[in-house]
Amino acid sequence: MQREVFVLLTILVCLAATQDANAQVDEHKMEVGAVFTSITLTDFKDRTLPTFATGDSTVKGLGARFAYNLNQNFAIDAEGTFFPEAHFGNDEIGQKTQGFVGLKAGVRNKWVGVFAKARPGVMWFGEFPSRGSCVGTSFGTSCGVTHEKNFAMDLGAVVEFYPADRVIIRADIGDTIIRYQEHVRGTLTTPVLIPAATKNNLQISLGVGWRF
Repeated sequence: MQREVFVLLTILVCLAATQDANAQVDEHKMEVGAVFTSITLTDFKDRTLPTFATGDSTVKGLGARFAYNLNQNFAIDAEGTFFPEAHFGNDEIGQKTQGFVGLKAGVRNKWVGVFAKARPGVMWFGEFPSRGSCVGTSFGTSCGVTHEKNFAMDLGAVVEFYPADRVIIRADIGDTIIRYQEHVRGTLTTPVLIPAATKNNLQISLGVGWRF
């Protein structure tokens, strides 16, 4: 997935570079929008429920976007998303939040645009087992619970449709790379050390926006 995204980004940047430097810049420099997104967290059950469950977890959320168009081909692209604990079919422990700011580059005409995106940011996990010490209880071990903030990188592709002058319909697909921190998880027997790891996670989004 990372290789394909890199190739797409390279192609789109090259296409953008070949555009006429004197091309007219879109008069609508700024964009705002709402987004519905779904991310499949690779091997996430292994990190939240070690020795009890394995596999991926898919969570869904709502968010907002803001973009500033530098010209027809490049834009500063920002997004924040909230994943509730028990809505949209989510059944994971704790709420989650994402935030990204980066570059969107590509080509577009009056009706459609195709872009690549590279946006560093952070993914926040609520009620995640801490990296602190664990204590024994009559029911097993108990570890402190805290929030965890992990570095994340959003690499992917964007397709936009412009049914009206100011209206945007946008679809994203990409690889959200998350660098998890090491932490300790309490179990019914002894604490389990969950090592730090970097995971690739498929994320798909659909949204609408307004240019002004």
